[in-house]
Amino acid sequence: MRSRRIDIVDETFVDAAPALVRAQLDDDDWADRVWPHVRRQVARDRGLKGVRWKVTGQVDGEMEVWIEPWWNGAVVHHYVRGTRGPRAPRDVAVRHTLRWKRAVHGLKDRLEGKSM
Repeated sequence: MRSRRIDIVDETFVDAAPALVRAQLDDDDWADRVWPHVRRQVARDRGLKGVRWKVTGQVDGEMEVWIEPWWNGAVVHHYVRGTRGPRAPRDVAVRHTLRWKRAVHGLKDRLEGKSM
């Protein structure tokens, strides 16, 4: 039997002020598009340092985006700790990671003034 445990760790440098990255986390429409497979409830609002949520749905546990100031930008850390929900696909961790990477790189491109 495969483990139901999910542990995701990711970090991406964004060459933009931490406050601009943080503002995106307050956009519920954006967050709902990034994480449609979980319901989020703020467990700890860390201001410019990010947000920690309790999550339920395809992942049950906690999720966090921590924004670390770095030079003229920020390292955006993303953590997920929990278990696969009862109706989640076996590859929910992979799907979550890919969805996050698309979202954070889209944010990076927009804030850095790049477009494809």
